[in-house]
Amino acid sequence: MLYRKSTLAAFLALIFVSFFGTLTVSAWMFPQNYDWRYRVISNLLSPRDNPNHYWLAASGLVLTGLLMLPFVGHLHRHLEVIAPRAARISAGTFAAGIVTLICACFVVPQHMHEVLGVRRLHELLGRSAAGFLAIGMLCGCWCAWKGRTLFAPRLFWVWSSVTLLPLVGIFFSESLLLLARLKLSWAIPIRTALRHSVFWHLGFWEWTGAVAVFVFLCAAVFLTPPRISLSHVDSFDRDENKG
Repeated sequence: MLYRKSTLAAFLALIFVSFFGTLTVSAWMFPQNYDWRYRVISNLLSPRDNPNHYWLAASGLVLTGLLMLPFVGHLHRHLEVIAPRAARISAGTFAAGIVTLICACFVVPQHMHEVLGVRRLHELLGRSAAGFLAIGMLCGCWCAWKGRTLFAPRLFWVWSSVTLLPLVGIFFSESLLLLARLKLSWAIPIRTALRHSVFWHLGFWEWTGAVAVFVFLCAAVFLTPPRISLSHVDSFDRDENKG
């Protein structure tokens, strides 16, 4: 088990380099000024916006997705003793999010032409990947809360913080953007007040979500117990039945 955690820790280091490292280099060589607070990650993957180095960002994301796959099994092994169904959902949606993320790297970000009958296929894949990962993280939070007597208490608080705060933020941001597009009279002052704020822009929430997923994986490695014995599980079941 110690060997497995050390291997996953090495994967975390590689994920940090492959994602944040390659995207930082790609952003530094971006033809225009790339400000992560206002520009989406897809700009780095676009041959139109980043013609010379889009392949670097795409390669880094693909490698990141491949390195994340071992964490699916790690999450399932630790969560299934608490709630087998929720553990399967968490692992399944996490895997779906990773696969969808990898697929998004092979679809050129564009809006003019349809791909497989979908005009914005890259955006659809990117949003689907974010949605799948969010569901997997939410299920993990629920398992951590239910099994709080078996897991470190910090695990639930770290997972819930990095999962719920970005989700709440992007929900309000997208809701305000939708209301502004409807041109409701009471929403115009809100749009005027927030249009220059980082909280208004999807790019800020994309990067925030990327950091949240990485912290979630770090907590999954360093805050989960090395092994949960059957006696602990039986004791947990008895406590649950008494409750």
